Amino acid sequence: MYSIPFKLKVLNAIDKDSLSFSQACLEFNIPTKSVIMKWQRNYKKEGIVGLNIKPRGKPKSMQFKRAKKKSNKPLTREEELLLENESLGAELDLLKKLQALIQQEQNKKQKP
Repeated sequence: MYSIPFKLKVLNAIDKDSLSFSQACLEFNIPTKSVIMKWQRNYKKEGIVGLNIKPRGKPKSMQFKRAKKKSNKPLTREEELLLENESLGAELDLLKKLQALIQQEQNKKQKP
C-alpha cells in the first residue's frame, strides 16, 4: 500500500500547510479521506509504529493441526493400553457431563 515516509509526508503537509483531508486526498492522490484520518489517529496513538501496515486475516499461528498418519505396523501392548485409557477417559468425561445435565434438569423440576 503506502510507505511510512509517504504517510508521514501527507500528515506533515496537513499540519504545516493546514490542508483539509479532502485537499490532501486530491494533492496526494488518495482515494478517501478516511484513510488519512486512520493514519492520523494511529500516529497520534502509537507514533511511527502506528503507521506500519498491519496484517489482515487469520494469524499464521492459528493453523489447524493435521491428523497423525496411521501406520501399518501393529501397536505395541503399551500403545494399545494408552489408546484404551484415553478412550475410557473420554467416555468417563462424557458420562460425568451427562450426569450433571440430568441432575440440573431434576433440580429445575423440583424448583417450580
